[in-house]
Amino acid sequence: MRVLVTGAAHGIGAASAALLSAMGARIVAIDLAEPQLTCDWHRADLSDPASIDALTLTGGFDALVNAAGLPPRIGAEEAVLVVNYHGLVRLTEAVLPLMPSGGAIVSLASKAGARWRENIAQVQRFAAISRGEIADFVALEGIDPVRAYDLSKEAVIHWTKSNTARLLAMGLRANTVSPAAIATRILPDFEAAFGERATRGIALSGRAGTAEEVAEAVAFLASPASAWVRGVNLEVDGGLAAQLEIAGLVG
Repeated sequence: MRVLVTGAAHGIGAASAALLSAMGARIVAIDLAEPQLTCDWHRADLSDPASIDALTLTGGFDALVNAAGLPPRIGAEEAVLVVNYHGLVRLTEAVLPLMPSGGAIVSLASKAGARWRENIAQVQRFAAISRGEIADFVALEGIDPVRAYDLSKEAVIHWTKSNTARLLAMGLRANTVSPAAIATRILPDFEAAFGERATRGIALSGRAGTAEEVAEAVAFLASPASAWVRGVNLEVDGGLAAQLEIAGLVG
């Protein structure tokens, strides 16, 4: 099994690559930083279409794990939208022809993307624009750092679900994994941006999750064991979503 993992140098991407490697997969990594894991590393910047297009990926990939992403930060609204969605989609589309029938795409979304149905009009407007139009979109729609992150993850979930039929016709499947707070190096960014929303989520879950716990779900969705799981958004959140649903809340 040969797996392409973006964001493989840190956090959930690194944990996913390590677990898949331990399961016998050959890992090809895409990241700006070199992963600690021994693998075939390609340096690329997912915010730059030219960098993605310049990648020289050869051979087939049984799975693609889209784990690269940026957290919400002031002044980085455009970058978050570009990397977390446009870069992800551009890379995925480039990899599709390299995937044999039975291949799996696993994209890291987030509990922050839970309102994608409620915000579908804006999600669709965002998904329809080009890379060069994002700065204007941010300004016109008043996108702040938190909304940029939420929207980027809503769009990833929507892309995955809306492309299920097309991918099935190609013999492929795609799913998303939506973690809540995860104890990685960027957790402070989320705590600062989300404030009480983050504090409440961690309290309801009992603790922040670990990258390794999310990686277990990623590895399952990337493996043949999940062949009948298609177009699903798997919440890996310590029970947060269930508690919020019962309480009549989201997010």
